[in-house]
Amino acid sequence: MNNRTRGGLGIDDGIPEKSSTDFTEFKPRSQPPQSSPEPAGHTAQETGFTTRHAPPPSTKIDGRSLRTTKRKSQLNIAVAEETKERFWTLAQAAGVQTGEEFLIRLMDGFIGNKKSEHI
Repeated sequence: MNNRTRGGLGIDDGIPEKSSTDFTEFKPRSQPPQSSPEPAGHTAQETGFTTRHAPPPSTKIDGRSLRTTKRKSQLNIAVAEETKERFWTLAQAAGVQTGEEFLIRLMDGFIGNKKSEHI
């Protein structure tokens, strides 16, 4: 065991030293002190201080929820960048909302224009 004592700070605060476990004079407060925001508000008005309350949080809508569908499969096709740009440019010009809509139009047009026995 270490029996060394710590050196003091040399401050005489007028409080007699007591054991660290002596709580005989401890009395809990019956009520917490009441504070009023009025003095601070008055001072803020006098000095021209404005509040810094954050704006209310905006209701952010997840765009994915607006496009929910019953699609369960994904079609991935490796194409050149020019082909991808052409696809989306034509889809936008056709006024469709999704790539699937445009692909269906392309397939329907292909079947309608090309009478094939294999399709």
